[in-house]
Amino acid sequence: MGTILLAFLFMLAGQAPSTHEHQNTRCSYFFQYPPDWQVVKNPGDVAEECVTTLRPADYEKRMAEFDVDVYTLTVQVYERSFLQVADENGFDFNGEWVVVGRQGATTGAEVSNNNGWLILSGTAGVGCFHEKGGYAGLCEEKRVVAKYESDHRIVAISGNNAYLVDTILKTFKFLPR
Repeated sequence: MGTILLAFLFMLAGQAPSTHEHQNTRCSYFFQYPPDWQVVKNPGDVAEECVTTLRPADYEKRMAEFDVDVYTLTVQVYERSFLQVADENGFDFNGEWVVVGRQGATTGAEVSNNNGWLILSGTAGVGCFHEKGGYAGLCEEKRVVAKYESDHRIVAISGNNAYLVDTILKTFKFLPR
């Protein structure tokens, strides 16, 4: 039995890592993401400094098959108030939290506290467009705004892949400056 366990451990040691790590040294944050995704240069419409953009490693192939970008995910750190960042990311509070999507359509948002994080999350219906132009229909975009109890910075994560948004949030850490 011990020999089988040792062989299994050696086999695992030779495998590729199950996650990749990204550290933004300029804005002092860190997170992990799946190995079949990659950090890419921010698209031209993203001018903010503390933004990280992720896409699947086979993004070009996916876009050739289905030319609607339902893959790109962004992680952004702000030095503003939680309420201001929530507003800028499409959340609204009028007795209850909602997330605002296309043409002002709202869906309920959820507030939670988890391991020291105050988390506001929701899914908005947003318009999706073909890369070469033209409306493709509605897509669902998961949005999260979160604040760690001992830090004044706020992180916002958005994208169509809810699993990836949740994965990044679970491993996200603000680093000391």
